[in-house]
Formats: sequence, C-alpha cells, structure tokens
Amino acid sequence: MSTEPKRICPSCGNELSGAMEFCPVCTLRQGLSREEESGESSFEEAVSLKPDHPARRFENYEVVTGEDGKPVELGRGAMGVTYKAFDVDLRLPVALKLISEKYIGDQSARLRFLREARAAAKLRHSNVASVFHPGRTGQDYFSAMEFVEGETLEKLIRRSVRLTIDVALEIVAQVAAGLGAIQKQHLVHRDIKPSNVMVSLEQGRLENVKIIDLGLAKGVAEEDSFSTLGRFTGTPEYASPEQFAGVGTDIRSDLYSLGVSLWQMLVGELPFEGSVAELMYQRQREDQ
Repeated sequence: MSTEPKRICPSCGNELSGAMEFCPVCTLRQGLSREEESGESSFEEAVSLKPDHPARRFENYEVVTGEDGKPVELGRGAMGVTYKAFDVDLRLPVALKLISEKYIGDQSARLRFLREARAAAKLRHSNVASVFHPGRTGQDYFSAMEFVEGETLEKLIRRSVRLTIDVALEIVAQVAAGLGAIQKQHLVHRDIKPSNVMVSLEQGRLENVKIIDLGLAKGVAEEDSFSTLGRFTGTPEYASPEQFAGVGTDIRSDLYSLGVSLWQMLVGELPFEGSVAELMYQRQREDQ
C-alpha cells in the first residue's frame, strides 16, 4: 500500500493522483478561457464563476456559483441538497443532487440513495425530469438530473393565488401522466407537491409540466413509508393517510397528494394545516 502523501492543486484544491503532473480541472478552465477569448460564448461566462471561489467538481459535473461565489441551490429535500451544475463533457446544465452530510456516514442511507437514483434513471417520460447518472466522488454521493427550465408550481400558485380551472386540470393531467410512467417502473414518488412540479409557460399558456426530485421514490414492494432512517418520508401537508399509518404505498398515495395539490391550486390554500400530530389526526379521521 502506497504511503505517499496526497498532492493537492494549490489553485483549485483538486487532489492529484498517481504520477499526474498537472491539474485536469485547471487545464479545463484554461481551455474554456481560450474559447472565450476566441469569441465563443460559454455557459461559464453566463454564470460568472469566480477564480477565488473554485467550483466543486463531481466527476464531469461542476457546481455552478453565482455572483456571490456561492453554489446556486435549486432545492432541499429529506435526503440531500440539489444544486445547479454544468456537465463539462456534454456542455449542458444539469441539476446535481448531493446526499446530506449527516447521511454520509450511514451506509444504509448511502445505499438507499444510490438504489433509488438507479431505479429512477430507468424512467424516461416527457412529464418526469430524467435522472442521468448516480455516482460517487470521494465521500460524496450524487445524482445528476435533467435541469428543467421554468418555475415550480409552488411559485406559480404564490404568484397567482388561484389558478383557473382549465390550467389546474391541465397541470393535473400532465402530472398524472408522469405518475403513470413512474408506476410502470414499479416506483412510488411519495412526495408529490407543488414544489416538486415544474411548469413552463409561454405567453401565459401552459407549455409543459414535469415532476422533479425522485429522491424519495421507492419500489412498491420495498419498505413502508417510515424508512429505515427512522423518520417520516414525505411532506406532512400533502401526505396520504397510509403514509401516516406506516403501511405500504403505491400510486394511490401519489394521486392523493396530487389531489391535495389540486385543492391548493383552485382554493389558494391547503385543505389541512397544523403540526405533524394534528395533520396525522386529521388524515386518519377525515370523512372526505
């Protein structure tokens, strides 16, 4: 076993392996700089990456930083944080989900993260954001996903307060089509809610709807909604009664959550509110 000390690039902090005499990250940046000088536009130029705030690199994915030098965060979930990133090979933006640091030392959580990402990667549908590549860099586990343009349904509701019946039903129809594709892969999303639905509008007209963040998706035959991590899986305001009961879930649970989202689209508020305990009580005893 080699006892040679690790060699770190002083410019970007990348670890140099073997007999490597140059840093591939810095070399790539130099190449991109030459492209910019030759007049070619680049994604990096648009996001203004700062040399004093080197982007983190996960295989061929480079996390994008904003004007303040901080990573551009797209969202947070139960298992991790999603950032905007750039695929330096395909030269395309992607959404890069990283497992939360608190789960890095938990082997069952790491395996679950990769297992669910691999299962989601089998799915291809126009109403579901694609998962391209689950992987690992050092101690970090990541999942590269399709970067979807537009805004979340949550932001659209907040901006519009209430959506028209026609628009709301069209959104529901497209989400339901995506859920049907998820079901065909024997998966359950388990966290359908407005913040996990992206909508694209063109001159006020609905163009496309995509379900995003399959990070909580699981096989129908797998463990119940109370995961092996010992915590509730999903978002209480949108969760189905069976999720609170800790019994098996299937597409009916996702459709229940979609129904709650439809209520919010039309009414402008949630049908159930309160603490987790209050929401659980309401779900188990509702008459609707």
